[in-house]
Amino acid sequence: MLSARWRWGARLLLGATLGGMTIGTVGCHRSYYREQADIEATALIYEKSDDPRWAVHDFTIQPDRRSRYADPYNPDFPPMPPDDPASHQLMHCVYGKKGYSKWDENGHIVDLENPGWEMYLGEYARFDEDGNVLLGLEDAVRIARIHSPDYQEELETLYLSALDVSTERFRFDVQFFGNVDLTTQHLGQVRPGGELNALTLDTGLTARKQLATAGELLVGFANSTVWEFTGNDSTFTTSLLNFSFIQPLLRAGGRAVALEQLTIAERTLLGNLRAMERYRQGFFTDIAIGESGVQGPQRRGGFFGGTGLTGFTGTGSGGFGGVGAATGFGGGFGGGGAGGATGGGSGFAGGGAGTVGGFIGLLQRLQQIRNTENALNLQLRTLALLEANLDAGLIDIAQVDQFRQSIETERANLLQARNALESSFDNFKRDTLGLPPDLPMALDDQYIHQFQFISPSLSETQGLINEDLDTFGELALEPEPERLRATFDRLDADREALLAHVNDIPVDFDKLMDAAPKRLAAMTETERNLFERDVERLRDNLESLRQRLNGIGDAVATLRETLTDENTSVIADSIVEQFTELKNIAGELSLVQARARLEAITVEKIDLTPEVALEIARANRLDWMNNRAALVDTWRLIEFNANRLKSDLSIEFEGDIQTVGNNPVRFRDSNGSLRASIQFDPPLTRLTERNNFRQQLIEYQQSRRQMIQFEDGIHQTMRQILRDIEQLRVNLEIQRRAVTIAIRRVDQTRETLSEPVPPTQPGQPPQALGPTAAQNLLFALSDLRNTQDNLMSVWLNYEAAIMRLYRELGIMAIDADNMWDRQPIFLSDRMDASEDPLPPAVPPEWFQQLDTPPEPGDADLQQVPPAPPADDQGPQLPGDPQAAEEPRSLIRLTGWLDREKEQAVTGPNDPPQEPSQLATAPDASTPAADVPPTVVEMLSKLRSSGQPSPKQRPVRPSRPGPATHFRIVAPPDTKSAPTGRVAEQPPVGE
Repeated sequence: MLSARWRWGARLLLGATLGGMTIGTVGCHRSYYREQADIEATALIYEKSDDPRWAVHDFTIQPDRRSRYADPYNPDFPPMPPDDPASHQLMHCVYGKKGYSKWDENGHIVDLENPGWEMYLGEYARFDEDGNVLLGLEDAVRIARIHSPDYQEELETLYLSALDVSTERFRFDVQFFGNVDLTTQHLGQVRPGGELNALTLDTGLTARKQLATAGELLVGFANSTVWEFTGNDSTFTTSLLNFSFIQPLLRAGGRAVALEQLTIAERTLLGNLRAMERYRQGFFTDIAIGESGVQGPQRRGGFFGGTGLTGFTGTGSGGFGGVGAATGFGGGFGGGGAGGATGGGSGFAGGGAGTVGGFIGLLQRLQQIRNTENALNLQLRTLALLEANLDAGLIDIAQVDQFRQSIETERANLLQARNALESSFDNFKRDTLGLPPDLPMALDDQYIHQFQFISPSLSETQGLINEDLDTFGELALEPEPERLRATFDRLDADREALLAHVNDIPVDFDKLMDAAPKRLAAMTETERNLFERDVERLRDNLESLRQRLNGIGDAVATLRETLTDENTSVIADSIVEQFTELKNIAGELSLVQARARLEAITVEKIDLTPEVALEIARANRLDWMNNRAALVDTWRLIEFNANRLKSDLSIEFEGDIQTVGNNPVRFRDSNGSLRASIQFDPPLTRLTERNNFRQQLIEYQQSRRQMIQFEDGIHQTMRQILRDIEQLRVNLEIQRRAVTIAIRRVDQTRETLSEPVPPTQPGQPPQALGPTAAQNLLFALSDLRNTQDNLMSVWLNYEAAIMRLYRELGIMAIDADNMWDRQPIFLSDRMDASEDPLPPAVPPEWFQQLDTPPEPGDADLQQVPPAPPADDQGPQLPGDPQAAEEPRSLIRLTGWLDREKEQAVTGPNDPPQEPSQLATAPDASTPAADVPPTVVEMLSKLRSSGQPSPKQRPVRPSRPGPATHFRIVAPPDTKSAPTGRVAEQPPVGE
């Protein structure tokens, strides 16, 4: 039977427990923590946005409320998404046990996407008269920015990278921990010591501080109060203050170890900001031409589900020891970007440049379909002429059937092309824009209007003239005066329509003259004269067509006046002649318009050398900056792993002071303690650490080589892109001439079929057309369509290549609307190779870690050969920041020694060396005796002269050729040279 005092204590314990639970839940709302995380992550991102080249403005990971992927529900208590019915039962009853009862507390949703996103389309989208979303390039970029899940994921990766920095910074903040323990205890009367009823309240507060030197300081306060309810009630309270300080001095000590995780997290966030800006460039090119060519932010923390560099070891992928996929930005090392390919998918067949992807590729396919439709309509209009010649016995049935077969084949190809365009459009809507494929959309073709060589209205007029001619052909069998007078009205209407087009075509000539200066600047004198003659001839042809139309008007007026009931047959024949003349004028007018629009197509000429392009890329490419930083991360981890080879030597201080008597604040030094110790653990077993260190040395050298190859890859990419741009520019003129020839061929073959049949002798058959007349026309029509497609493909691929060039140069400025703000290339910053530091070499003391004899127990460790004597210091590796302390003789001669490299050593006026002296380049392990005599002599001169060493950077040649000169760098003999580089001096032989 518990006493009343014990029951009172139990009630006190229960009340304290409930109160503690209530207090513990105050301020722990999910929204509070989410908002605090958002505030801190955003502040960290703005902190690193200190450079306009990668600054982020208005950062948020909250999707646009208009987005299809926006979540309108409570972000902290989201409702349950649709579940599989059979699986859902296991949430409520599993293994015969009742499940959690509040799974349905937040409600359910039926549809995952934002239910009201389509209502917002009118705020940012355009519509055509049919209610379809009208899609231009700017519209596509704007819509993709709102709906693209890929863009949202990149923003979230950047956000998580900022959270990693927050976690790593928190490790160095003063961290407070508290505890409240309330315990009740009851012992029965027969227990040793007798009955005991007690209530104990233990409280504590601890402050922990991690130092930048890897030390740790811990300060704590504890209080204990005991209420005893057995016998006379009593209360006893004691307090304790304690501290502990530990500082490693060798292994696991120092700033290089303590700050490594924070340093990597901070550098990663900076790199991800740059990667995000480069992703925005790739985001635009992906929408425009279907090619991103870049990689966005990559998170380097949270390996086991947490923030920060959880699982960091300093080696391998967990410690970011390699720079490739784990830590590189923009694809890591080993390449210079997207390469120089300009074809999008169909190669270079027929002289074109293949198809482009993205939005521009959709327009290209649309125009190809239009070209096919125009060719099909032209074949259909010509078929009637061939059938008339067949009826007259001027052509055989085989040629006409061949033409008919070609028409059916063209119809099947057109059907297939339309279906392929619809499929590509659906893919673009889903994959690129993030929209459902069934959303009604229409392409705004303003971007490719210049490739509509014949205006749709002129084509429509041609079709009406053909229809009127066919209709009158049926009436001409029994002409009646009233019907002939109605036909006069149709003739006048068709003539007025053509005359309106004649008045509109000078606008095309104005555009041609506006574009002429660009074209004339790239022409020779002969080409300029030919161009001017062609333009003048086109103007004369247009004026001639105007006069012919005026003549048709006069002829129709005369026919009206002379029409009688007796001469209807004669008037009908004259009407056919006038319709035929109109038809011929319409065809010639379309050719004049096509030539004028064809000659107005231009491209911007790029005057840029690969060397200058490399300098621009070196100064502006953000992924190049990131790869430099990633390489240094790998280099820095060498020191991190070298630290693990050291002995454990730590100092530790501990102390505490307690209260005296039943007074919680009566601290007395007589009731305290203090302890100091030094802990030493010799490196008897370091095999794992040795292997990790050696691995890191190898990984750094691998990454260093990859960095050099990365730069070479960028240079190669620039060379390839510039070659492609020049090829496409020249090919554009070739295709322009090809289209001109194709237009002339179509015109000539149609005129051949339309020529009047010469009179025949009595009793003789009419003179038949050639056996290849229909085939010639088919070939001419096919070549016209193909050359038009090829011309457009070359121009579009040229524009795509310009986009790639700007992106690979790193100067593609993307504005706040994610559109490309095109700026002249010559305004871009440049960086010479001498301003770009080479990757740092490994400090010698790191190698010395391996020069020491193995410790007992390391039976498998083989001793590294000792370093050469101190006085045997040969030339150092170019770019070595510790060249004055490097205890090894290294000579770096890259590749075969050519004439240019030889002059760098012997001087430009010295005779060339014999081939036997220039066999192969000695590597770092080549002894001095194997070095060509000129090199040894130059070394002697450098050492004996005491002159400062040349600057340890490669010299980029001013013309295409070998990658670099090589330099002989002697050890500096002065201590005044700054750390990381030696005194600057011109290269030997210059």
